[in-house]
Amino acid sequence: MSSTDMESFLEIYKQIESEIIADIQSLPALSDNVKKQLTDYYSVCLPYTVPGGKMTRGLTVIKGVEVLKQRALTEKEYKDAAILGWQVEWLQAFFLVADDIMDGSITRRGSPCWYKCPNVTQDNAINDALILENMIYQTLRRHFKTHPSYVQLLELFIDTTFQTEVGQHIDTNGTPYADGERAPLDLTRFTLDRYQGCVRYKTCYYSFYLSCALALAYCGYDPESEEGKVLYKKAEDVCMILGEYFQIQDDVLDAFAPPEVLGKIGTDIEDAKCSWLVCKALELVNDEQRMVLEENYGRHDPVGVQKVKDLYKDLKLEELFRAYEDERKETCDELIAMIRPENFQELFKFLLAKIYKREK
Repeated sequence: MSSTDMESFLEIYKQIESEIIADIQSLPALSDNVKKQLTDYYSVCLPYTVPGGKMTRGLTVIKGVEVLKQRALTEKEYKDAAILGWQVEWLQAFFLVADDIMDGSITRRGSPCWYKCPNVTQDNAINDALILENMIYQTLRRHFKTHPSYVQLLELFIDTTFQTEVGQHIDTNGTPYADGERAPLDLTRFTLDRYQGCVRYKTCYYSFYLSCALALAYCGYDPESEEGKVLYKKAEDVCMILGEYFQIQDDVLDAFAPPEVLGKIGTDIEDAKCSWLVCKALELVNDEQRMVLEENYGRHDPVGVQKVKDLYKDLKLEELFRAYEDERKETCDELIAMIRPENFQELFKFLLAKIYKREK
């Protein structure tokens, strides 16, 4: 996307933000002082948590509508597609605010996590995550209530939120708790089949499939029709592979990318996450190396974290990932080439280009 397109996209964000702030200002039975406190607070919260990332998820909706229409979009079509794209970004903001609290993360996009900001308590931030989610449905109702695909658009967000929350449960329960205390580390829980299930639900649907499906729904493709079933299924098949590749990239970057490049401080090792790195390591370690993981994985100890990273390097996991990356690229290219109509291929080529060999 050119900078002009990005500027147009950001302009739609500002319009949506203004509408939401106006909704808050019009709440009944609140004093002017309370309304001012709310509007002042969310006038900071929204621009801090919603825009600011790469915005690929949102821009993908616009790209998808353009590809399906096979022409330049009208002003109304562009605005509709951009509004839908921003709702995906809003969903991302909701997930990230909550996820950072769950993981005890420190930074996000190069700045303190929202719950770490001055005048924002953890309790505030939990509620803010819930409000961010609700704003999606407020905006969809405002702009798409009379659209023929309104129910389908709603259901895509409802289904995707549930799928992602299932994935988050799998992700955060790699090391279970009993009576409020973390159970002893159980490395047998870190398997690639568990990892793949987690990634499918936590990442693939909301980061890739949702944007593609929204474009299909907005353009009138019925998922119950013969043509629609094929298109949605092809989109899902490619997006599951793209999403898994993207998450494995994330895991590798979490361990090895400098925080100033990544925009956050990785905590997968400290948080005992079921990451691709630990799953692959457990397939390759000898008894002595396994002991390094048993003694150090899941501990908030910089020395122990470094020992795990050193083990990953000894096992040449970065090199294994590079080989996997090339294989995934080839698989994606083959799947994309089979998609019909051919113009729909452009959407997935766009997505693959966005993530292939990325460094943050």
